[in-house]
Amino acid sequence: MKTLTVQEAQSQLGRLIAEANTGALIVLTDGGQKVTLQPGAVLDVEEDTPELEGEILKAIDGPYTPYSVEEMRGIVERIIREEKRG
Repeated sequence: MKTLTVQEAQSQLGRLIAEANTGALIVLTDGGQKVTLQPGAVLDVEEDTPELEGEILKAIDGPYTPYSVEEMRGIVERIIREEKRG
């Protein structure tokens, strides 16, 4: 098992991914948080999968607050300013 901090892994991420794909156990740490690099299939968003459905349902059912009128005005004004600069 190889354990590195996120900072240590940044410069060698490609090599670490290659190692993980050959079966090496790679653990990245960031403070008290840990993640493990492991090979897996990339989620194909064109295909209906249980994983994709779960993520969509979490987004739909998740906590959210609608924008207020003031927030919407601010967003529109920012977009207009950016388009004028653009």
